[in-house]
Amino acid sequence: MLKGFAWSLLFLSLHAFAQVTNPEKIQAIQNVTRIAFGSCNDQKDAQPLWRDMTQMNPDLFIWGGDAIYADWDTSYDIKASYEKQYQHPDYIDFRSRFPILGTWDDHDYGYDNADGNFKLKHEAQRHFLDFLEETHDSPRRVQDGIYTSYEFNSDGKKVKIILLDNRFSKNLEKDYELLGKKQWDWFEAEIKNSQADLHFIVTGLSIFSPLIPYTEEWAQYPSEINRMLRIVRTYNPKGVVFLTGDKHFASIFQRYGQLEFMSSGMTHVAPRKTWWYLGRKYPTTYFGLNYGLIDIAWEGSTPLLTLSIRTPDSRDVFKTKFKWVDKSWVYL
Repeated sequence: MLKGFAWSLLFLSLHAFAQVTNPEKIQAIQNVTRIAFGSCNDQKDAQPLWRDMTQMNPDLFIWGGDAIYADWDTSYDIKASYEKQYQHPDYIDFRSRFPILGTWDDHDYGYDNADGNFKLKHEAQRHFLDFLEETHDSPRRVQDGIYTSYEFNSDGKKVKIILLDNRFSKNLEKDYELLGKKQWDWFEAEIKNSQADLHFIVTGLSIFSPLIPYTEEWAQYPSEINRMLRIVRTYNPKGVVFLTGDKHFASIFQRYGQLEFMSSGMTHVAPRKTWWYLGRKYPTTYFGLNYGLIDIAWEGSTPLLTLSIRTPDSRDVFKTKFKWVDKSWVYL
């Protein structure tokens, strides 16, 4: 009798935890020492990475763009795509356990290379935020775009996660081509006023990739890269890492004195015929299905990061360690 009662309590407690909303899970985060992130996830394809991510027990997961592939022209199609992903069995189990943050890129915003002229962008914004279970009184519900930031504790230090929106205002303003002036002003204030010890800046497009035919990157907008670098160099925030996606492969690299971790290809990867060319551009490239894993440790107030590209068969590829020294990341 007692054993049956104990099992009933366990079932009720698990059921109750499953009913906790994603914003409540985010609010309940006590400490962040492990982050998983990924992008380019087609809801119609097999999704072999969720189980490994679950085993790695991250403190949170970040969608880095293309959580679904809608690619249609009606609000219903976008909504149906989100609902299909939301009900994927392994994703149901994963989201019942872990908090999820996210931004979008073109395919979960609208269609391939979609910009600020997309006619259904307000509807897409609503569906994306519904997918993340964003509260109805969230500022993200009423602003133009889904950019936002979060701050968490990490062993007594502050970790800030800034999510940028490189779709909603893209190509609408001549002098602010990617983010739009309002978002740029917001971002500069976020950096200027930050007291965090570690910063992750998440953007759907790769920010420091060189120009590559048939793909999108910030390099198409040199004034925007220069603006980003100016803000970072002016205010010198501690421990900046750019987290990106979009390109259907993974890479960890440094350019302009900055560190970028790109994880892309949760369900599909870049065509094999392009591997040789891309491999020359990105020496630490992995072309298989992948997600990114970040382990955070501290040496006093100095952040130490272990960045791992993870595969469906539970392997680490290009596992690298970095230490923040004298306003830059040093490879260990």
